[in-house]
Amino acid sequence: MNDPACRRCGCNPLRVLAACLALSLLAGCGSAIDDQGDSPAPGVTIVAASRVIDESGGTIAVTGSSPIAGTQAAFPAGALSGPTTVTLSQITGAGGVPGDVLVIELGPAGTVFSRPVTVTIKVLPQYLTNRGISDPTTLKVVALTAGAAGDTLRTVSRNLEQRTVTAQATRAGRFAVLGYSNATLSGTYGFNFTIMDSRFGSPGTLDVEVPDTPFEGTVSVPFPGYAFASELGTIAFDGAGNYSWSGTRNNGGTPRAVSGSGIYSVEADGTMSLDIGPVGNVLAGGSTFNLTATSGAVVELGVGVKIAGAYSNASLNGTYGVAHYYSDATAGPLNTIDLDIRRTPYSDTVDVPFPAYAFNTELRAATFDGAGRYSWSGTRKQGSVVSAVSGSGTYAVAGDGSLSLDSGLTGHLLAGGSTFLLTSAGGQPIGIAVGLRRGGTFSNASIGGTYALTFYYSDPAAAPADTIDIVIPRTPFSGEFDVPFPVAAFSTERRSVTFNGAGTYVWSGTRNRGGVSSPVSGNGTYTVAANGTLTTDGGLAGNVLAGGSTFVLTSTSGQATRIGVGILR
Repeated sequence: MNDPACRRCGCNPLRVLAACLALSLLAGCGSAIDDQGDSPAPGVTIVAASRVIDESGGTIAVTGSSPIAGTQAAFPAGALSGPTTVTLSQITGAGGVPGDVLVIELGPAGTVFSRPVTVTIKVLPQYLTNRGISDPTTLKVVALTAGAAGDTLRTVSRNLEQRTVTAQATRAGRFAVLGYSNATLSGTYGFNFTIMDSRFGSPGTLDVEVPDTPFEGTVSVPFPGYAFASELGTIAFDGAGNYSWSGTRNNGGTPRAVSGSGIYSVEADGTMSLDIGPVGNVLAGGSTFNLTATSGAVVELGVGVKIAGAYSNASLNGTYGVAHYYSDATAGPLNTIDLDIRRTPYSDTVDVPFPAYAFNTELRAATFDGAGRYSWSGTRKQGSVVSAVSGSGTYAVAGDGSLSLDSGLTGHLLAGGSTFLLTSAGGQPIGIAVGLRRGGTFSNASIGGTYALTFYYSDPAAAPADTIDIVIPRTPFSGEFDVPFPVAAFSTERRSVTFNGAGTYVWSGTRNRGGVSSPVSGNGTYTVAANGTLTTDGGLAGNVLAGGSTFVLTSTSGQATRIGVGILR
């Protein structure tokens, strides 16, 4: 995260429709809940519909004069294992959401469906006007679970006249329709950043010793570890545009405490901005955000997860798909430059090889037993060399959601345990890892709609090699030559990606390549395997979180070494 002390060197028809709906309903055309005098008492569960649905499927709907009329749940065949009394209820005075939000409970709460159930949830007109939401198409259904972060569900359809949003759910429980505002970010989040900033330190040097001519020899090129850092910490948002943060920055292997405060904003489409530069998006339920730098010398990627409730080792249980990107200054051997000096004075311009040996991505499947032990296997790409890797060890989850592995990686666990972040708080390597819990059955349809995707990557093919001018006037010679940092080989991208649910996608966005911003766009194909593995054309693979709100990607082949985090818009 940016540290101010050292680094921050014509009318829309939907808008008209939303306003008219809100005004007409507030004027007296709405249901009884619009009249505060007739509102149900806080804390009351009001059952609005009940029926028995069996394994053959069926639909339960609320009709009549109920405030939640129009709410329904459609069960496909096989969603339930047998006859079940299903209910739809209004929950008043529910914690964790504003008072103008309708909270619906689909019961029996906690029931896990064998096939996704299509839920249609209503929104109050007051919520639109109170939040200044002029575009109802930005509204999302969020599953609310006690002790866990809200899970943002993919939208199936919207009915603006009925003020409903439809999504698919994998379990029964409480649901609400939420939009975006500064209040979307509220409470404490754990964050991890991976950062490249060549201003962090002084350039390395090429040490040249030429005792006499003719001379043939090699000189080692130092790894520019000074330019790489990771950050781990917590950030608190007040829901009204202010934040404060503290944590540890690991710069080139040396940790130090960092902190700061500032202002933030969340736009109507979920775009999130910090006053110190990073821009990204937040899920409508407020559980997860991503950030990156779209301009300037800093190339960075940050991810945050909400901290809430009590944690233990049992909070991390099951199999996760993990994308990991890191640089390792201890890797080798170092690159070298060959010198062939026949006579002096000598002058030559030599290419500086990119240190691809130090940059790695890994795509892992990691299984945690809920009691402090884990095992993992996957694929590592070091430079362009791909190999199979595996391991096992111990982990610990503290009461505040802090996660530690015996390998030295530390981070945070999202409330509810579906997502975790990891990085190195000190030493090498330096990078970021994001894990998403696997579960359920997936297909190409599991990822559909528009996502905000942030990428961080190194790509030596993206720019010509840097050079050094070697000048030796006479021998014996002993001297140093500054090694330029390959800034043009490092990029971040902020993309808007639309998946069609059938295997193709299109995208557009901004690339920040070494401080130079430019618009970029493209299209391609993707597949989602039954276990949630996501593969795109172009050598990227990762995982999709059950429900489709979040995905991760990393490089599995080629020269570019990348990591990306996508969240539903």
